[in-house]
Amino acid sequence: MTKIAVIGGGTMGTTFIRAVTNRDLVKMSDLSVCEVVPERREWLSTEFDGIHVHESPLSLPPVHSVVYLSVKPQDLGGLQKLTPASSPVLISILAGSTIAEVQASTGAERVVRAMPNTPAQIGRGFTAWTATDSVTSEERALVSRLLDTMGEQLYVTDESAIDKITAVSGSGPAYVFLIIEAMINAAVNIGLRPDDARRMVLQTVIGSSEFAQQTGEHPAVLKDMVTSPGGTTAAGLSVLEQRAVRSALIDAVAAAHQRAEELGRQ
Repeated sequence: MTKIAVIGGGTMGTTFIRAVTNRDLVKMSDLSVCEVVPERREWLSTEFDGIHVHESPLSLPPVHSVVYLSVKPQDLGGLQKLTPASSPVLISILAGSTIAEVQASTGAERVVRAMPNTPAQIGRGFTAWTATDSVTSEERALVSRLLDTMGEQLYVTDESAIDKITAVSGSGPAYVFLIIEAMINAAVNIGLRPDDARRMVLQTVIGSSEFAQQTGEHPAVLKDMVTSPGGTTAAGLSVLEQRAVRSALIDAVAAAHQRAEELGRQ
């Protein structure tokens, strides 16, 4: 069994722990987690029976072949020479932190930079990743299996693509949640009960997404299937186009991409 250390026992760290153990890819006894907050360490010990909980990465035994780095980007500077003793593969999910920065701070040579999104918490996420040349084909296959436990994953050869993907799939759930919120508000405004509105909007979004996946059709084709000339959908779409909703979403992704690049230069 692969032994894995998770640095950072927050939401995304625990998401990874649950994913790899629920899929029986790693035994709980082969997992270690490092967390600086005492209350969180106590919770981790209770929540994950058999896991090894540590206060500091410095107390980790040099037996782990993979380290999953899920601390906040601003905490990267406090991880000097994290891994040279065991020389594991280091998977970093720190937004905006380049591979070169992670290598300089941790001392790791074999680094994977990954960007999961929040639906990974229910196994329906999307994770893009890339790796240094020193990560072997066998290690890349292992990383692929690990990331698969959180949903779909995509390997990219160019690290600069990670910032672009961050702007789409990383930030994308927030755009979708905004649309969901607005549709629920609109449903309530025309007289529907809030709980009914929430239920129908969520199912509409889920069903539309799954329908698009299963048919493989272009979204424009699917949109036209719903839209009858002079009908209700045409009236609604006309307002969305007048209010430049399409352009606003395109600009939002562009702004998120620009910000991701700025964070990488800081």
